[in-house]
Amino acid sequence: MPLFLAAAYLIALALDVAALELVAPAASSPTGLAVWGIARMWSVALAVVIALWAEGRLRELKEIVGLSGRVLLPYFLAPLTVYGALGIYIALATPLGLFQFQAYIDAIANAIRQYPVQDAEALAKIAAYAQIAGAYIAAVTINAVAALGEEIGWRGYLFRRLGGEADLRNAVIIGAVWGLWHASAILLLGYNYYYNRWLGVPLFTAFTTALTYPLLLFAKASNSVLPAASLHGAVNALWPLTLAASYLSPEARELYLGIGALGIVTWALTSLTLYAVYVKLRSAKQNVPT
Repeated sequence: MPLFLAAAYLIALALDVAALELVAPAASSPTGLAVWGIARMWSVALAVVIALWAEGRLRELKEIVGLSGRVLLPYFLAPLTVYGALGIYIALATPLGLFQFQAYIDAIANAIRQYPVQDAEALAKIAAYAQIAGAYIAAVTINAVAALGEEIGWRGYLFRRLGGEADLRNAVIIGAVWGLWHASAILLLGYNYYYNRWLGVPLFTAFTTALTYPLLLFAKASNSVLPAASLHGAVNALWPLTLAASYLSPEARELYLGIGALGIVTWALTSLTLYAVYVKLRSAKQNVPT
């Protein structure tokens, strides 16, 4: 496990330094960001391969992925967890004035108005709802492929080495390791926290820790990292809405919204809810007469 962690952190740091020093202009473009992001996510899978090779257990990689027919249902259900979490977020944020869907529509309408079209507001509303629905398609396709690189490491190799139980201990350890793995990207490149880089590291670590339990639960239930990849993909596709649907300043959004205090609370509540359901179902199963 130490070799895996060292490789994962060092490769990620090298990619971040390269993005900062060598290809900063390219990394600021959508294409450049996508290439850097995918490379960084799949660097975790590379670290797994390095560790398994050193252990003489490369065949375990197939077990970690866990491709089988029983994975299909949880794979397609897992992204719905993010929609449920978004509902909790909206319920918490709206009374506080921190979720204003009109802000999201306004941003889309302003982009549309750059072109000679009529009724940009109506088109923006259609586009906004289409993007929310389309986030599911992205989650189970391209986003899942990208997220799989990380999931092979965090919810695959590391989860197995820690015993494979979906419990608080493993959620805290894996969530913290996962969050801190982003530290160099946050500090060097302003990833997710351009205005609050030093605060961004503990904030994002708290966020990933709160988010980790659902990922562990799906990995445990399916004996595969694929449902965790589709859930992770849904977070990447849908959760930016929590930042876009607000009139707060960009600096304040980082601290208080979906990747700040409110996002941490939301995912903590989501994880606690899933844990309560899991315990109840497990208890009911144990009490079934044989």
